[in-house]
Amino acid sequence: MTDPSPDLHLKFTRLFVASQPAFHGFLVALVHDHHAADDLLQELAGRLWEKFGDYDPGRPFVGWGIGFARYVAMEWRRKQQRLPIPMDEKTLSLLADAAEEHLEHHDARLDALRGCLKHLTERQRLALRLRYQEEHPVAEIARMWQRTQMAVYKVLQHCHRALLDCIAETLTRPAP
Repeated sequence: MTDPSPDLHLKFTRLFVASQPAFHGFLVALVHDHHAADDLLQELAGRLWEKFGDYDPGRPFVGWGIGFARYVAMEWRRKQQRLPIPMDEKTLSLLADAAEEHLEHHDARLDALRGCLKHLTERQRLALRLRYQEEHPVAEIARMWQRTQMAVYKVLQHCHRALLDCIAETLTRPAP
């Protein structure tokens, strides 16, 4: 890639950072070594950046990157023949297929969740953010809002139900 634009670099960085936990988990599952997976994640970032010009934004980034992650892990395994790894190549390949399928499904659920959050009220989104992002206890949120803890629990329960229903509906809706 020659002289990438700052926008392209920013787009890649955002996609990679958001996908990093999925890539790391996938690599750990394949190599059974957290330190090696950390190193492989860096290798993966470099390879994905080199090929980012070929990335189709209509495709989930995680799904696209998993193919590269699989290759990076297999390459690492070939170099590590002296280390005892409890799986043969065929089993590892089947595991990689299953993990890739799971991640693609997870990506669809995450996209559905993002869309469904937009249907909540501002107060509902605030309740979710306070509770789960900022990790405030329900009692503290109740004090902040000058409401009972039960009232906060009911708001959260309503949010959960609305999100679950919306996600289920989104995932069962035929693709356009």
